[in-house]
Amino acid sequence: MPRKSRIEKNGFYHIINRGVAREAVFLVDDDFKKFLEILQEASEEYGFEIFSFVLMSNHYHLLMKINNENLSQIMQKINSRYSIYFNKKYKRVGPLWQGRFKSWYVYDDLYLATLARYIEFNPIKANITKNIGEYKWSMSSNSVKFSMLNFKLIEKIDFTKEFDEKELEKLDEFMKAKVEIKNGEFQLKEKLPLESYFLKESDKHKKSDTREVAIAKAIKDGFTQKEIALYLNLSSVAISKIYKTYRQKVKLFNKLRDKGIFWSYSKDLSFDNAGESLTIEYLLKYGDFDDIVLGFKLFGKRAMKRVWQKSMVDDKRFVKLNLMLARVFFGMDVESDYFKRVKNARLEKFRLLAS
Repeated sequence: MPRKSRIEKNGFYHIINRGVAREAVFLVDDDFKKFLEILQEASEEYGFEIFSFVLMSNHYHLLMKINNENLSQIMQKINSRYSIYFNKKYKRVGPLWQGRFKSWYVYDDLYLATLARYIEFNPIKANITKNIGEYKWSMSSNSVKFSMLNFKLIEKIDFTKEFDEKELEKLDEFMKAKVEIKNGEFQLKEKLPLESYFLKESDKHKKSDTREVAIAKAIKDGFTQKEIALYLNLSSVAISKIYKTYRQKVKLFNKLRDKGIFWSYSKDLSFDNAGESLTIEYLLKYGDFDDIVLGFKLFGKRAMKRVWQKSMVDDKRFVKLNLMLARVFFGMDVESDYFKRVKNARLEKFRLLAS
């Protein structure tokens, strides 16, 4: 599935990347130094500045200002060059990073100081140090000197005050905000009212998302789980469980799609577009045993059986598979002849039309 292109605009970005499976990417001082050297070389080539940074053992944060709308190009070079260095040094193979780096455009300068405080407080949050400036691999330590580093922002910030919950809430709101380009400028997208994600009882006849999909969309668009819980009159724990299950379903769907199981559909097919019924049908027909077991856990026995009865029981191509599903998963005491005798409703319909 092709990745969604990033919208890139000159200005400030908060950038995060982690080691694959959260494994360490900086093991000794020389590794930290090498990453900063690579960052400096990229800065000389692409003309960006760093206003805050922290390198932790398994991830990094950067507050970067770009001038040529080339963030993806910059980060691809930095991450790939460091991966080559690290893999060669430690004689390892495979990807070093968890995935594509995450970035947030800083659409409001008011967040700059909050972002820098958040970044610099990382070592304190991780209980590595007690005070700002003590952690060597952060900008506030002033222990490394590179021309890419711009200290103007850091020098204006009061780090004597601890990073509190109110700042964290503001930062969370900023990171979840949706932005778009209008007239060449980044602007906040207008937020839809929460009720628009969920149909009223009088509108149930209309085609709509399942509740869990609606919850996922609302969360993606910046609503908190607490806000959704209050609207739906559910507990925050219930919303958290629903959202977690939804993400597991999406993960299973993507795994099946990447295996080529949905070969007759577009490569861009998503779980939301496919729906549960199609996902379950193809899972039962073409998924491996472990995936089917997971499917029963996520979708439930009732939903799995409903799709099975509708889409597979009368299909003579799946007699052996149907027998296994019936005995192992549905507790039915049947033999293969049971499925051979079942009439194929679709085939019978075609025969009637042809006669």
